[in-house]
Amino acid sequence: MMPFKIHCIDVKNNLQNYIWLLEHRDSKQVVVIDPTEAGLVQDYCQQHGLQLGQIWLTHWHKDHIGGVPELLHEQNIPVYGPREELSKIPFITHPLAHEDQFQFHGLEVSVISVPGHTLGHIVYFIDEIDALFCGDTLFAMGCGRVFEGTFEQMYHSLARLAALPPRTQVYCTHEYTLSNAQFALHAEPDNLEIQTRHEQVERLRMLGQSTLPSSIEIELKTNPFLRADSVEEFARLRTLKDNF
Repeated sequence: MMPFKIHCIDVKNNLQNYIWLLEHRDSKQVVVIDPTEAGLVQDYCQQHGLQLGQIWLTHWHKDHIGGVPELLHEQNIPVYGPREELSKIPFITHPLAHEDQFQFHGLEVSVISVPGHTLGHIVYFIDEIDALFCGDTLFAMGCGRVFEGTFEQMYHSLARLAALPPRTQVYCTHEYTLSNAQFALHAEPDNLEIQTRHEQVERLRMLGQSTLPSSIEIELKTNPFLRADSVEEFARLRTLKDNF
């Protein structure tokens, strides 16, 4: 049996957030990534006999950090997050920058800086278990809006993620795949891989099922933003999507 397990909490909010938990099976200790609401995390841990050991944050937006103060109210938990956003996330205890590494029960966690959506956005890559927790930078068949950064920054951030091993599982924070698939079809109407995936995503959503995780391999074939071959092309697509 794999020593680690990944859980998903569907927040069921308007933004369609997911909260991911990474469990170390032997100790029943978990990391929670981008906890939108504390109560959901506390209830889930209680129901499954899990103990919260670490909190990882990708960026400062409220739907990613909203539950942290209440989770810290009960116990002293280390909070990992972007050094660049300390002023907006004052409860970070372990500030992180590009290429930093740390451990969770022997798992080596690598930090990748991905500015664009926000200026300090980071993601967590764990090669040993083929996992990428990427917040709002890379979505299944899409990417985050460019709020604080530039199109050029976002383009290069996505290129960093596209270069990860193809087997890497992509755990993003929102269930946006269906609307992303509709745009991908619009952007590349003749792409057979996108047509097939759009049908799969439609079926999953009709059944109320999650479309995640994705993988880098699948995204390279079906995500127009990863397939853009220049900053200009990326900017054109992102602007189109913003008004789609």
